[in-house]
Amino acid sequence: MWYPTTVALSMVVAFAAAAIESNPARPVLFGSQKTAPPRGPPSDSIVDNENYTEWRVFDQLQSHSNAHSVDMFPMRYVSNSKFYRPGGPIFLFVGGPWELEQHFVEQGHFVDLAEENNAFVVANEMRYYGESLPVPNASRGNLRLLHIVQACTDIARLIVHIRYEVLRDPNARVIVAGVGFSGSLAHWTRLRYPHLIHGVWASGAMLQANENYREFAEEVGEYIRRYGGNDCYGALWRGFRTAENLIDAGQSQTVDTLFKVCTPINGTNPLDVEAFFYGIFNEVVTNTLRPNLRQNIRNMCDTLTHEDHDSSLTGLASWITGQFPEAECLAMDLESIVQLFQETDWQHDVHKSGERQWFYQRCTELGWPLTADSMNQPFGVRISANLFQQLCQRVFDGWLTSDVFRSLVRQTNTLYGGNRPEMRFVFYTHGSLDPWRFTGVTTVLYNNNYVNVIRGAIHGEDLASISDLDWADLRRSKEEVGETIRRWLERRV
Repeated sequence: MWYPTTVALSMVVAFAAAAIESNPARPVLFGSQKTAPPRGPPSDSIVDNENYTEWRVFDQLQSHSNAHSVDMFPMRYVSNSKFYRPGGPIFLFVGGPWELEQHFVEQGHFVDLAEENNAFVVANEMRYYGESLPVPNASRGNLRLLHIVQACTDIARLIVHIRYEVLRDPNARVIVAGVGFSGSLAHWTRLRYPHLIHGVWASGAMLQANENYREFAEEVGEYIRRYGGNDCYGALWRGFRTAENLIDAGQSQTVDTLFKVCTPINGTNPLDVEAFFYGIFNEVVTNTLRPNLRQNIRNMCDTLTHEDHDSSLTGLASWITGQFPEAECLAMDLESIVQLFQETDWQHDVHKSGERQWFYQRCTELGWPLTADSMNQPFGVRISANLFQQLCQRVFDGWLTSDVFRSLVRQTNTLYGGNRPEMRFVFYTHGSLDPWRFTGVTTVLYNNNYVNVIRGAIHGEDLASISDLDWADLRRSKEEVGETIRRWLERRV
């Protein structure tokens, strides 16, 4: 079984350049919503696959938009031929903003469906992530080829390569799948190359680029109220607003002490204040929106509402500092964010984790600033889209002004149709406990489109193999995905 993992949600903040062993300042990570298929528990089937799984390298064009360039880079992919029979289809799990791992082609519901349909299973590594690096470093100029168009064309060329050079079957049918942003890429690749792809399963695909994603905080707040209770929601609300009031009253040193910040909050700098509150919000999200969501929320709420705390603020500070028990202080200041994300060496942690690359993608095409620009959430009023836009501008050398950012986000929706694309032969699945679902397709728009919003599921939870632990809605959705893919493969074209 796969257990979906949320890798540090939303924007960016500091996790300090040095490791905790050499730097006692334990930083708070401001990451991004990047859900990769995590490794499941060991099983006999993994051992059985050893003779069939193969790591490969494909010479990929560095630029698909420059006809005068023939520069190549090695793009990694991994394949599993265990289930393949001549004449069978290709099942491609699309790479996203993470490092490629072998279990992508060995575990999960998509692999199970490949076995049922005698498919050749493949997973690719997205350009600029893992070891598929098209340029010598991650300078701003070198990141210009990190783009939806380039990534989709990478996938199209890989499909052609597998058909003609690996399987020697130019008529092999192709089913692609992905989760989160890789689900988006799977969708967009069929939009651009419908003749190559016969069907798409997009789990939790985020399609509507957004300049201010306030719905995210509203949804998370609702989950906290639903599973943690009104007392917990109220404690969180009061904790954030008490800290805001103290900073406004010139008493930020009280907040500094409670939260053990490494660098005192500059109360006269609105962006520094926003960075601090975003750090708290990010920790709440990161520690709740993952497997066992209900219990995660209850665990947090037990600390927030414990009778030992004399106020909601001390309860919130106790919970945050408790997430980093070995840290002497927490790096939650604006300059730490900027310095970290200006690193350009591929060997730096910010690139190994994919955070700078993913931040660039969001700054230049996708957006999704998570904000508190709504009164229907408990995270205060100091997290705005301006923080995200200003970070984009400072990290990437000033050219990404707010006007440029908004223009690029709108362009993405114009090119790809946002969450109302004219697409067919796509099965969209979302969890009802996934605050990113509002960026995806959640209603059937056209014939030969399918949508399931799975009650009680989190982001990407339907990637796991069918199990006795599945509740009725989750199992039914997995079975419908399988039945639909079988029909696509049998369809006359």
